[in-house]
Amino acid sequence: MRIALANLLWPLDPARARTRDEIVVARALFATPLRVGLRPGLCSSWAREGAGWRFKCRHAGAIARELRRAHLVANVSVRAGSLSIPDPQARDVLTEAAAAPPGVPGPFRLISASPTRLVLERRGLTLDIRKLDPEAALRQFRAGKLDEAPVPLGDLQASLRDPRLSRSLRIRRLLAVDVVVCKPGGALARQPEVRRVYDDTADRADYQALVPELEAPPAESLSPPPKGAKIARAAALAFARARKQIGSLPEVAVRFAEPADPDLAYGENLLVAAWRDIGLGPYVSRGRPDATFERVLALYPRQTALRAAVGDRTIIPISWVVDARLVSPRLAGWQEDDLGAVDYGRVRSRASSRSR
Repeated sequence: MRIALANLLWPLDPARARTRDEIVVARALFATPLRVGLRPGLCSSWAREGAGWRFKCRHAGAIARELRRAHLVANVSVRAGSLSIPDPQARDVLTEAAAAPPGVPGPFRLISASPTRLVLERRGLTLDIRKLDPEAALRQFRAGKLDEAPVPLGDLQASLRDPRLSRSLRIRRLLAVDVVVCKPGGALARQPEVRRVYDDTADRADYQALVPELEAPPAESLSPPPKGAKIARAAALAFARARKQIGSLPEVAVRFAEPADPDLAYGENLLVAAWRDIGLGPYVSRGRPDATFERVLALYPRQTALRAAVGDRTIIPISWVVDARLVSPRLAGWQEDDLGAVDYGRVRSRASSRSR
């Protein structure tokens, strides 16, 4: 199976996995204590213990060391092949990619590795994972040289209309949001009245049309996206009120850091340009930033995990995140979950499925 990813995990350390693509690689290469959906992994059973949990696990000591190294739990103890964690969320935490001990064999065996290409193998199935620019990946997918590729930014609606690609499209809204993060001590964090105007005038509709291409709704909060015309009307009224306040605000130049991810950089530039057009003073700078633009992913499939990933940071939510992939029709069993994870151990070519 030939897979193209925009980001490849390197070095191969599960605790370093941050983006959707890096986490996909980590889950293929490393074994987590529990699997997504609270299924057994290195830990085979678990039971309540006070306010927390006790787990019976293989490699219990290695798991405990990794949990401490990755700062996933504050307290964990090991006794006779079991883990004791006094945390009510411990089961969900043990499904995180960062909880996988790197020295323990995972679902796939590593055959070769470099910063741009990984080859993994399991029971006759080989994963050839390549780091490719999405535009280059699309060309190779069209030529039949890839079985999975990301959809380039701005190409989603065109792909939906292309009969050669539409049957290969897999679109999934993830438990993730794109947010403006107000840095402590920065202009937006210091001046809540300015921050409220930025929040109310954020051009989420334009962002929705040009980045997730109408496949993911704007995110006015971290609650499940609301529906209905009343919500849209409330946002329009808030925009009108906030725009009238701009003239009375202190003149503030808000510095935005430039994201390394080109898709996030494009989205940030859309927002900054729209704010400047209505009279606010943001600009993109390499100096000390007042704000950053980030994609925040939940680490396990619960709304509480997304809130935990945000933590106590002051944010302006912009949009929910959609993942769009091109997947060859010859593959059976390819399925993406709310975190963007794919269990490649369940994927087979349709030819081999029929032969079974």
